[in-house]
Amino acid sequence: MFDWQQLAQIEDLKEYFETDFHGFSKQIEHHLHELQEIESRELDKLAIIRALEVTNGCIQWGFRRKDEGCLSVEQTRECMDKVIGFMKDKKIDLPSGESIHFTPPIQQLMGETRKLYQDAFKKNIPDKDKEFYAYSTALFLVCGPSRLNAAIELVKQEFESLFTTYYIEKGRNYIAPYMEALLPENP
Repeated sequence: MFDWQQLAQIEDLKEYFETDFHGFSKQIEHHLHELQEIESRELDKLAIIRALEVTNGCIQWGFRRKDEGCLSVEQTRECMDKVIGFMKDKKIDLPSGESIHFTPPIQQLMGETRKLYQDAFKKNIPDKDKEFYAYSTALFLVCGPSRLNAAIELVKQEFESLFTTYYIEKGRNYIAPYMEALLPENP
């Protein structure tokens, strides 16, 4: 299915694997089992919201670090407000006019994920960051490359003027190591 050693080399995951390889891998497996129960169409939609979140995260970190090419404070805030709005509303309104709606169970999952993120990175509750990364890793793996690539392409098509090509590619590059850890289905 995937290469644990390759996952363990991903920068955001290294610390967790080094501290407790077995425990962290079990957390990821727990989320994998839950996420594999989600129907394909809902996973397509979760991939889109995850691509939006990752792209926004790259924008926010670029701004905080004052990276070369970071967006202005106004643009950065607009990106954050847009993605947070999608998470709060539990729907994605595309500039083309289409809206992506989630089923009640997925809306509940989105709420739980948002709370987990806030507990981890806003409230700094111990071990919530580890749990968030376990969930996020599992979601990337369950979605897989074709679904995530399609989600990134949709983000590019619909939101390039807001997020910029540069940060959409940063988001794609953030996701890439997770996809590289997946083993081919039929070697």
